[in-house]
Amino acid sequence: MDDRHNAVTERQRVTSIRILHRDPTGKVFDGGVEYGVEQFAGQVPAIGDTILDPGVIAGQDRNDPQNRSIWTVVGRVFNPRDREDTVALIVESRDGNLADEAFA
Repeated sequence: MDDRHNAVTERQRVTSIRILHRDPTGKVFDGGVEYGVEQFAGQVPAIGDTILDPGVIAGQDRNDPQNRSIWTVVGRVFNPRDREDTVALIVESRDGNLADEAFA
């Protein structure tokens, strides 16, 4: 089997993507949020990928990029013994700005 087939097989087994956050000091903490692979177009985001945080504070305009957070994937954690169907993404977050208008 080639690597492409193995990657497809891996994606088919992963059913949950958990978000872990890394703060500016390097500490990683659990964001307490999980998504299905289908919410990421059937893909497991890779290191370097950008994710638009789906959350917006109540009452704020979700189409204003300044009301959104932008996550950059800086690591991936697999725990095959305890969570074989889950991959955790370690993300760093920044505030959205006007340059991110295309994301909103």
